[in-house]
Amino acid sequence: MSKKRVLFVISEDWAFISHRLHLADAAIKAGYEVGLLTRVTIYGDMLEARGIKLFHWDLNRGSLNPFVALGTVWQAAKLFRSWQPNLIHAVAQKPILYAGIAGKLAYHCPRVSAMGGIGFIFSSQSTKAGLLRPLISRLLRWAINGTRTRFILQNDDDIALLRKLGVARIETVRRIKGSGVEIDDFKPSPLPKGTPMVILPARLLWDKGIAEFVRVAMRIKAKGIDVRFVLVGDPDPNNAASIPEYQVQEWVDSEAVERWGRRDDMPDIYPQSSIVCLPSYREGLPKVLLEGASCARPVVAFDVPGCREIVRDGINGFLVPFGDETALELALIKLIQDSKLCAEMGKAGRKIVEAEFSQNIIAAETFSVWDEVL
Repeated sequence: MSKKRVLFVISEDWAFISHRLHLADAAIKAGYEVGLLTRVTIYGDMLEARGIKLFHWDLNRGSLNPFVALGTVWQAAKLFRSWQPNLIHAVAQKPILYAGIAGKLAYHCPRVSAMGGIGFIFSSQSTKAGLLRPLISRLLRWAINGTRTRFILQNDDDIALLRKLGVARIETVRRIKGSGVEIDDFKPSPLPKGTPMVILPARLLWDKGIAEFVRVAMRIKAKGIDVRFVLVGDPDPNNAASIPEYQVQEWVDSEAVERWGRRDDMPDIYPQSSIVCLPSYREGLPKVLLEGASCARPVVAFDVPGCREIVRDGINGFLVPFGDETALELALIKLIQDSKLCAEMGKAGRKIVEAEFSQNIIAAETFSVWDEVL
């Protein structure tokens, strides 16, 4: 009996590695043949060595050109017909939309669409997003819904919003709380000695709260408090919210923050920190806060969708009102100046992750959704 084939569809191989590799590994162990349609970069050999069949995909995340989009959809449709997966698992808005169109028009098989966050179109208040929202809503509604489809979202706020817009249907939507975290890799460790360090591990996008983090860092340092603030990430030129390189360099030159860039060794980075901060504007369920909590670090974020799923205010960190930089400053100072509180909150966060967010839990919940449509 031949193995069932599952094809993951995602824009970038690095995003697949950071958020879905564990699921692919678990699927292979469960007896699936796993393929990946993505932009293949330097990680191709590593992915193939794990038994994943790679297919290169030229998806331009930053393009709104309809002719480019049609070419990308056609490329996916040809691959669907040639490889003939039993299940398509698409991740993030554009791959979901393109895979949905290709599946509707050219290759009918069960599809699962997993959206980590609702994205620029549904979260931004800009004129551009407002103009595109009705069109994208209609296309997504058509592309993702069907008798053998499921739509995975990560928090109740996103489910409510997309149901209100008519995108998500109650009979097909499922909630799975994030991508999970490998708790054996992201292990608890003692707080480091010496100067406390606050890290913000994320792509350098305006809507990740990078500017707010830098301004708060400047204010805290101006008070003479001994602390380091570190940005662990790089800009993402294909994202409309990417921060220009010159702006990042200005912040670094001001000595308010350090910049360590994107790192592939995050299990070694969190133990060097005292606090993990993500003042994002909105998330699905942020993996970096899960990882930080798994490493027994207190987590601090704005009280926004996604972040409030993992940050339990006063228990494993602090939630502060959205956009309130003074509250963010006070929360960070409280932790910077109280290592005992950091340790207590870190232990609480680790327990929460073990109970609710381990990758084994998330994989089992995802396989259950697959079983609904296969």
